[in-house]
This record gives sequence, C-alpha cells and structure tokens, in this order.
Amino acid sequence: MRLPRIAYLWRNRTGRCTVCGKRTLFIFIEALETVRNHAVCLRCHSVARHRHLALCVMDAFSSRGIASLGDFSKHPGMTVFNTSTRSSIARALGKGGNIVCSEYFDDVEPGGSRDGVLCQDLHRLTFPDDSFDLVLSEDVFEHLPDYRKAFSEVLRVLKPGGYHIFTIPFFFDRKTRSLFDRVDGRAVLREPVEYHGDPIRGQIPCYTHFGYDLNDQLSEAGFEVRVEISDFEQGCRFGTFNCFTFVARKLPRPE
Repeated sequence: MRLPRIAYLWRNRTGRCTVCGKRTLFIFIEALETVRNHAVCLRCHSVARHRHLALCVMDAFSSRGIASLGDFSKHPGMTVFNTSTRSSIARALGKGGNIVCSEYFDDVEPGGSRDGVLCQDLHRLTFPDDSFDLVLSEDVFEHLPDYRKAFSEVLRVLKPGGYHIFTIPFFFDRKTRSLFDRVDGRAVLREPVEYHGDPIRGQIPCYTHFGYDLNDQLSEAGFEVRVEISDFEQGCRFGTFNCFTFVARKLPRPE
C-alpha cells in the first residue's frame, strides 16, 4: 500500500469494507479528485472502486444466495471470470473450480500460462460460448486497442442472463473518444501518450476515453446496461466515494 500524504490523513473514514467484509479504516492517500482510486481499506487494501464493484455484484446476485464475494466458491454451479489475479477482488473471490482469474502477458499465447497464472486476451478469449455467469473487469477496457471486439468476446462467453460488471474511467459530459489512429491496421497512439499505473508493467497506455454514448454501444451489442453511482449513504458506510460501476447483463435468448 502506498504511504498516505500527511495532508490527506484528516479525511480518513471508518466503515465496513464490501470486499473483505470487515470493519475497517479507509485511508485517503491522494486528492479527493482521484478518490475512486484510493480511500484504501486498511485490512484488504481495496480502493473505493473495488468496494463499489463488489456492492454491485452482491446486489445483482443476492437472489441467488450471494452475500459476499467469497460466497461464489460455495456455489459451484455459478461460474466467474475475473480479468485480474492480483487485486483485492481476486483475493476475496478465493479459489474454486468455478472461479477463473487471468492476466494478459504480451509474450504468452492466450490460454497459456506464466508461473501458473493463466493468460487471456480480451480480444480473443479462449473460453467456449456461454461459459460464465459473471465476468469482472476493473479499469481494463480503456487500455484495449479494440474495446468493441473485447465487449463482443465478453458477451460471447457469458451465459444468457449473465453479467459483465466492470469499472472504467468515464466522462459523463462527452462522447467516447479514441486516443489513437489506425495506420496500416495498427493502433498508433497520439502524442503525448496517456499512461496509467499497471501492477505488471508499471505503466500502460490508455487507448480510449469513454463517454455517455457507451451505453448505446453496449445496448446495440446485446447487453442490457445500467450505471450504478455510489450515493452519499453508501460512501459513508462502505467507503465507495465518487464511484460508478457498469452493470451489463446479457439478454436471455427469446423462447
């Protein structure tokens, strides 16, 4: 966990973490403008957007007996694909034959592994159609050169009625904007390149700024979409400060 800046310590809050399920202290380590990426749980090191994603997952699956992320491992009939192995969400999901976690490695073929960690490329997932009840991704799609193809792949591997619950940086006041040009079929990033932190590479380029038209794009692709926005009460109770999470459900097949 990064060391907090002294100037922000007075803003720390107590509450219950929806990722680890424990009473905790949420530590503010940066400015309020970026609070969705900090307000770190002292126990599991989740940040605000992790906790809001977990809250949305539990809401979507409450009718199926899910009251915590760890409950999925107790329901082997429900399958989960998480696009991270290193986050607090992955740790909370735990181990189970019904839970698949992966990373993307540039030099490993999708479906292969490195040091026991599965490699998957969201542009070309290796799973069969209708494999998962839930797909989770945390601030991933802005780093993909072809996010439309990746959403199509997630839709393919979801079971009818399954959910893709995900976070992305999002601009509510503008349309989606590409930060690259296509040159000879390749995505060439415009200068200056915008980089975000990455646990594997240190930093990773951003290809897209998502905006309000993304909902229409996902609906046209075959998702039923809503955006859940953390309210004041949730922020006070769960440390989900300034968070928004996409809940995209694959429409059931017509009977």
